[in-house]
Amino acid sequence: MAEPKILPPSMRPPKRYIVYEVISDTPVIYGELVNAIWTTTMEFLGELGGAEANIWFVHNTYDAKRQAGIIKCRHDSVEKVRAMLALISVVSESKCMVHILGVTGTIKSAKSKYFSSQEKSE
Repeated sequence: MAEPKILPPSMRPPKRYIVYEVISDTPVIYGELVNAIWTTTMEFLGELGGAEANIWFVHNTYDAKRQAGIIKCRHDSVEKVRAMLALISVVSESKCMVHILGVTGTIKSAKSKYFSSQEKSE
């Protein structure tokens, strides 16, 4: 039995990385933030829209101290994901908002632009 072939990177759809930070009165737990984002995705985009946006959380980049992280999505769904993140107002019964810091094409550039510059200034 032959193994299924994997698409080469040149044939995969392009992706973008959205760097965000959560502004809230009390610290937000990452797991509850992820649940709030998925709930808002299902309410705003629906199952089909969420699947087409191909949203993925880059877990190892989340900074709990700054409450900032990175979300990966398809390049043609960036505006939908930005709008969906703007709709989040409550996470685990505490008021908050998600502020988009920027959109990049690679994780490396997202880290260098938005994470390392903050560490140097502090």
